[in-house]
Amino acid sequence: MELLDRDTAKKLFERFRTTRDGIRNIPEMASVCMICGSIHIVPKPGDDRRLLCRDCGFAFYRYQCTACGKTVDGRDPLNPGCRKCGSRVCTCGACGCQPVGNG
Repeated sequence: MELLDRDTAKKLFERFRTTRDGIRNIPEMASVCMICGSIHIVPKPGDDRRLLCRDCGFAFYRYQCTACGKTVDGRDPLNPGCRKCGSRVCTCGACGCQPVGNG
């Protein structure tokens, strides 16, 4: 994860606060909590696919798709939750999961 200064984090937080499309495409967003705006983000203990905000406790999925290598971010609406396991579905569709709300 890249370390961000507070000004950059604040700008990114404000940009994505209401419209979260594309969060997965911005590497710096791994370092910004979308609940409280904190930059104190660490890997969640025991779950290598999730990150955790040390300030508010919000945990979110952010990892590389094993099928295509693209970033999957649970805060992005194009990475919906899997009906079977609760993980996120990649935009490539090769993950084999059924997106919530379809079918």
